Amino acid sequence: MGREVEAAALTSGHSIVVTFDVNRPATLAALRESGANVAIDFSQPNAVEANVKLCADAKIPIVIGTTGWDGALENVRRVVGEAGIGCVIGSNFSVGVNLFLQIVREASRIMNAAGYDAYIVEAHHRAKKDFPSGTALRLSEAVLSGLKSKTKAASELPRGEAITPDTLLISSIRAGAITGMHTVGFDSEEDSIELIHRAKSRRGFALGAVHAAEWIVGKKGFYRFEEVLSAGVLSAK
Repeated sequence: MGREVEAAALTSGHSIVVTFDVNRPATLAALRESGANVAIDFSQPNAVEANVKLCADAKIPIVIGTTGWDGALENVRRVVGEAGIGCVIGSNFSVGVNLFLQIVREASRIMNAAGYDAYIVEAHHRAKKDFPSGTALRLSEAVLSGLKSKTKAASELPRGEAITPDTLLISSIRAGAITGMHTVGFDSEEDSIELIHRAKSRRGFALGAVHAAEWIVGKKGFYRFEEVLSAGVLSAK
């Protein structure tokens, strides 16, 4: 993703002033000396809090595309607020995925009246460390918002036990080099309906992150990528 983001930024007319990775950890001095207007984080879940703190100390807004750090969300929100910087987070920076979320919300509302059951299946490359994916979790929120027969989501079940009727099951697949596929299914005794989003490459994620970075410069506060889209940042793209 780092390489994809760099390519997308350069294509959009921006300059990459400094990069950090596991072999070159970020430091406050390097951030300040870089003259960066915004930082984009695609790292590891256990690195997000430290990276946000560095950007907060350097007064640099940040876009976070890393997933799997939900437990630190409120702490990150607090650090961003206290520092008075801007922050955009997203479980998925693909415009198509965010449109897919809207479709799933509306479909779930319609299916609720028709009495359908629901499930989610997500598939990614075998090196992805977190499961279910952040996008699958957001999709589960979308389903639960409309399908009132479901009150909770689960990604694991006790061995030997059946799923309860009010549980939305999220199943994960990790294999090969799958870029990302998310399926939301609705099932009844008579038929099944599936909504599917397949990512063809990582370029879409990178472009979305760059657009979010363009948008957050000069702003303060904590935002989700859906709010960036709602603001019309991509209307001319």
